[in-house]
Amino acid sequence: MQNVNNLARILAILMVEQESYSYVDKMSNAPSKELALFYVREALRDFNSLLKKDKFENQTVKEAIKYVSFEKIEQQIEELSQIDDRKKLKEVVSLIGAKALAMAARFKLREMEGQSNE
Repeated sequence: MQNVNNLARILAILMVEQESYSYVDKMSNAPSKELALFYVREALRDFNSLLKKDKFENQTVKEAIKYVSFEKIEQQIEELSQIDDRKKLKEVVSLIGAKALAMAARFKLREMEGQSNE
């Protein structure tokens, strides 16, 4: 899997808005492809609910949502479903989790910088 940024972005957005690491932790520790796909489905379900919100806690997250490509997410889900090697799966889910954590930190820092300029 070459590019996991869109899946990571979804997890980062959920992490910041819900103030919870649960999706990142679940994804990073998924022991099987079936569970990894289940966690992606859960995250996308909650992300769809989040899209209905009128107000976001973090305005940087609101901007980040504009850069989510659902076509790429569909490709990434398909690629994830094709992984049969457990070592490769662990590498991919760990990468998704690590990128999500880095993105979430960036979103939080940007929001803090924006608030300090007001």
